[in-house]
Amino acid sequence: MTQHGRTTFSPMCGLLALGLIGCGSAEDAFEPTADAPPGTSRAALTAYEQAALDTANNSASCTPLGNFYWEIGNAAGSLYGIPRGSGVSATTVMPIASASKWLYAGAYVQSKGYANLTADEKKRLNFTSGYIDESTTLCGVAGTTVSDCYGPTYKDVSYRSIQNGRFFYNGGHMQKLALDDIGARKGTGVASVMDWLNARLGTTLPESDSDVAPGGGFSGSAALYRVFLMKLLNNQYELSSKLTVDSVPAWEGGTNVSYTPWTAAGQAYYGLGHWIEGETVSGVWTVTGHSSAGAFGFYPWVNAARNRYMLLARSRQLGGDAEGEKSRVCAQAIRKAYELGVAQP
Repeated sequence: MTQHGRTTFSPMCGLLALGLIGCGSAEDAFEPTADAPPGTSRAALTAYEQAALDTANNSASCTPLGNFYWEIGNAAGSLYGIPRGSGVSATTVMPIASASKWLYAGAYVQSKGYANLTADEKKRLNFTSGYIDESTTLCGVAGTTVSDCYGPTYKDVSYRSIQNGRFFYNGGHMQKLALDDIGARKGTGVASVMDWLNARLGTTLPESDSDVAPGGGFSGSAALYRVFLMKLLNNQYELSSKLTVDSVPAWEGGTNVSYTPWTAAGQAYYGLGHWIEGETVSGVWTVTGHSSAGAFGFYPWVNAARNRYMLLARSRQLGGDAEGEKSRVCAQAIRKAYELGVAQP
């Protein structure tokens, strides 16, 4: 099947090991075209781009979000971007909160090699290790180390045996992992956390003092995060082919779920540092994509077929954890409009 000059490929099957998951529905693999770049006149936009723009500006799921930047692309790069409002563009750097988790997981798996990960390391990456922090204090003081962030002055991470083997969404799992691996690193300067991460991911994410909290302290922009997503699609990471492995139920009421912020209807799973989204088709839960929404509203996503990425970049730091879910709903509405050429309500 083709759609506005771009060819559709069949998707990958996901989460087969769970015995619950079928193959995802087909997703278009867009190839770069000579379509008008962002910011051109309405007359220059394709019907699909116009539908996406209208949805971003008028959809009930998007209008309450304030200013944001939305982008869709493939392994070759960006295909279309929308700056909604003013002040947020592809290059606007902002705190990305829990979108950090996917980056850290990608770097850690790249560093160790998936085949060399221990069972304990996998549990810290899929949040079933029992290491939970007692505080949401951000470790943003200059000179703080990863080890300091783990301790009582900041995160105060502790091991809770009753939570071992149960999904508990929390940055403490990753703080413990980083403590044992890069505990002496700081947020900025020589041998910073970001020096370590960028070297493994081939990215150029900026340094910040809060980087010592790898489960939520990083900063970035759509353009900077895009590099990571493109490399995922291009199979340049160990994690690229492992997006559905070691996954556990992560929705309210799921087996062995102690705490989850997932509020959308239906099931969701959690893999190595990222959410696994899906929908039920003919009674079978089916993977639709992978994501790592941040509490302030930064939402990165790749589809189940791993031939398309999407980003919604915004930062509303007073909105609470629900901002990530709001961004997810808006971003998916814009994507649907772009694929169908029909603006979404």
